[in-house]
Amino acid sequence: MTFQDQILRSIRRAREMVARPRPMAGRAAAGIGLRRGQRDYTRFIVLGRSRTGSNYLRSLLNSHPGVKVLGEVFRNQASLEWGLDGYPGPQRVLAEYQADPVGFMEHYVFRSLPRQIQAFGFKIFYYHAQSEPWNRIWTRLRDDPDLRVLHMKRRNILRTHLSRARAARSDRWVQLSQEDVAEAPIRLDPEECRRDFEKTRLWETEFDRFFAGHPILQIEYEALSEDYRAQAARAQEFLGVTMRELVPQTFKQSTEPLSTAISNYEELKRRFQGTAWASFFEE
Repeated sequence: MTFQDQILRSIRRAREMVARPRPMAGRAAAGIGLRRGQRDYTRFIVLGRSRTGSNYLRSLLNSHPGVKVLGEVFRNQASLEWGLDGYPGPQRVLAEYQADPVGFMEHYVFRSLPRQIQAFGFKIFYYHAQSEPWNRIWTRLRDDPDLRVLHMKRRNILRTHLSRARAARSDRWVQLSQEDVAEAPIRLDPEECRRDFEKTRLWETEFDRFFAGHPILQIEYEALSEDYRAQAARAQEFLGVTMRELVPQTFKQSTEPLSTAISNYEELKRRFQGTAWASFFEE
């Protein structure tokens, strides 16, 4: 073999090595948006407050092969929780998250994604990202003309308040099985209840107004709980994704009557009789 032949052979081998597929590297590149993907998917947020069924809705949507929903990405300024596997470790991206939340959202959240993804979003509560520089996230979301909003609400805010009080007591925020967990009755402070009722309704109104220029789908916890298939179909149609039978992966934490779950139920019922909140006590 001549020297020239050896050179040509080396060049061919080098080209073969470059062209040879490397599955693990390819998957990693696609996962962080470096490989050719697409941005032609529906961007959305799951908006609301705690204990209104957002985890339940998120679990349903994540059972769809073309939909992914991150967790409460912008909940904690000191740390980062994706809520899904396959994302960079928090320490790798925490500095960018803290310095430039909007750039972080564009680079790591609404990024180039595999072609099978039809809709992608994350959970965000009214009280998340309310200080600089994280509050710029809200302006960026509002200014995104293609953003869709799934707004979770609950008709009976007393149940919201009760659920949060119980979760805080037990430190159990998600129910991963259908088994009822027995809990002792809990006392609720009437004034704290009133403040929570008023604050929640105010938040709902303010954020409906804030996102008035966007498509908004209102989903009530009670409707989702009574017929999740119908609400899952509404959500899929709203997001413009292929219709699938979705399967819940989380469950209601309690099904017992309020009068049993709240130790001072009668006191609360008398306290709110004749007010805008009286209907919360009609079981």
